[in-house]
Amino acid sequence: MDFMVPAGIRLDLADGSVCLPDEVKIQLSGRRQLYNDKARVLRLDQHSQVNVGESVEIPLRFRASDQEKLWLTRGDRWVPSLISGPGKIKYVEITNISDRKLILQRDERIGLWLAGDRVHRLPGYVSVGSRRYAEWQNPKP
Repeated sequence: MDFMVPAGIRLDLADGSVCLPDEVKIQLSGRRQLYNDKARVLRLDQHSQVNVGESVEIPLRFRASDQEKLWLTRGDRWVPSLISGPGKIKYVEITNISDRKLILQRDERIGLWLAGDRVHRLPGYVSVGSRRYAEWQNPKP
């Protein structure tokens, strides 16, 4: 196993994965669930078409407790943003960043609500307020 470190391969036993040099993660078999049954999935409830440079707002229909944290994912052609509405209403705004019309399918997974001490272990999810989330909001040209 001494060859793994010089080759850039990282074994993450806490996560139960192997990370290759190009940051591709491979989940090891026989692992526990990626998140517990208390996780709530945030999905689209209907098909949406979004023109170039435009966005669609999805209201958050349930209240999050202070112990829950929102983790968002993005697509190749869209970026989510958490925005505040009047009062305590929150929305997830999905913006089309491509040069073509975007069609979002019903049941598209946008994010997850997890208990505050839980960390989502699937690649592609970031917590709202993190450095990676800020990079999504302000892409470099």
